[in-house]
Amino acid sequence: MQPMLLDPELIKEEAVRRDREKLQGAWSFLSGKREAHLLVAGDRFTIRFKNGDLYLGTYKLSPTSKPRAMDLLIEEGPERFKGKTALAIYQFDGDHLIWCPAEPGRAERLRAFPPDEDPNHLCIIFRREKAPHQPRGAGEPPPPHAHFR
Repeated sequence: MQPMLLDPELIKEEAVRRDREKLQGAWSFLSGKREAHLLVAGDRFTIRFKNGDLYLGTYKLSPTSKPRAMDLLIEEGPERFKGKTALAIYQFDGDHLIWCPAEPGRAERLRAFPPDEDPNHLCIIFRREKAPHQPRGAGEPPPPHAHFR
């Protein structure tokens, strides 16, 4: 019996699909140097910092890198960063996303997550926002457990 060989490109594509799926949705600030909210939809991101800075663009993932890598192309944002790419590292921890980008336009990506007290690097921990409760539509039957209250 011959061992099954796995195509490294297929493994990478599956890892990208999985991480891209995990990223989808709204993320709220939990901790870090700059308070921000992150929204990911498809291959697009929006990040709004508490000071009003707003960045919009597209991202690409490299989840098989160690640590995982993300390239964020900034299409809209502060003028000095438009058209530049921020090289980030990221990690999932349950419903948390640890995200550490380099300054847009810098050619080097962090090789590891910096310590909390590091003043030179931005690192933010986001918490996945829960989907808001959707009210039932008119004429929609109650959920099955509603009869047992």
